[in-house]
Amino acid sequence: MDFRVIAKLVASRIGEEPTDLDKVLEGLGIDMPWIDKIKLVHSMEGVEAVYHAVSGKILVRRVNAARA
Repeated sequence: MDFRVIAKLVASRIGEEPTDLDKVLEGLGIDMPWIDKIKLVHSMEGVEAVYHAVSGKILVRRVNAARA
């Protein structure tokens, strides 16, 4: 599947609160390796991601355009 399609699906499922990327992908029935998740995050506009070192998770959230 194309990263642009997955990026749009993921972006439609997240809000302004940080969300675990793995849970969003799992909800969509998508499993991908770590490097593909990084590529996915880079292809999403209006979304920021942080790596939570303690839990080992990538947290994503929609960026408010007024703050950006």
